[in-house]
Amino acid sequence: MSKRTTVDILMILLMPLLMAYSLIGETFHEIAGTAMLVLFIMHHLLNRAFFRAIGKGRYTVRRTLREAVNVFLLVFMILQPLTGIMMSRHLYTFLHIGGAAQARQIHLCLAYWGFVMMSLHAGMHMGPLANKIKANSSRAKLVAGILAVIAVYGAYVFFSRGFADYMLMLQQFAFYDFDEPALRFILDYVAVLVLFIMLGWLTQRSSSGKKTNCI
Repeated sequence: MSKRTTVDILMILLMPLLMAYSLIGETFHEIAGTAMLVLFIMHHLLNRAFFRAIGKGRYTVRRTLREAVNVFLLVFMILQPLTGIMMSRHLYTFLHIGGAAQARQIHLCLAYWGFVMMSLHAGMHMGPLANKIKANSSRAKLVAGILAVIAVYGAYVFFSRGFADYMLMLQQFAFYDFDEPALRFILDYVAVLVLFIMLGWLTQRSSSGKKTNCI
């Protein structure tokens, strides 16, 4: 497994954990957030060709969509740790930055936008993996069926857990049911992750003019 793939997988695994926040503990959340920042920096170092290619070549619909998601995600992933550090109660208190009250709602909004945009970003780069799965037609149908079921449930979770309210800053506080098992919360967010990965992949595939009837 390449370094690039390892970094990407670790980032995807961290995303649902970070969204659990109070359910996993504030200290662990800050540690996981720091790990995400390190992985984010490594991801861009390993993919630095992206920055050299900006403004070069022909911008097709497919490339424009992909680069737009990349740029927005870059902005979110820069602002997210900055607001997180401003809110820190454990790892970064020695910095004495302040502004926690102002940063809280922004951090919450960015967390949901970042989650969705990172999922779309991952989906838009799933082509090579999808092609490997597609090489085995029986396995492709099984995987497509499983992912479709998870994505449908992910759509239900997206609306039932109020993702849109957080993304539009209509919800100022993150509410958690502390009687709910943390694993159930995380699995729900994994379902939303799968939903937007699938949407990202389908968007890239349809914008390239290819059929989208199977994985």
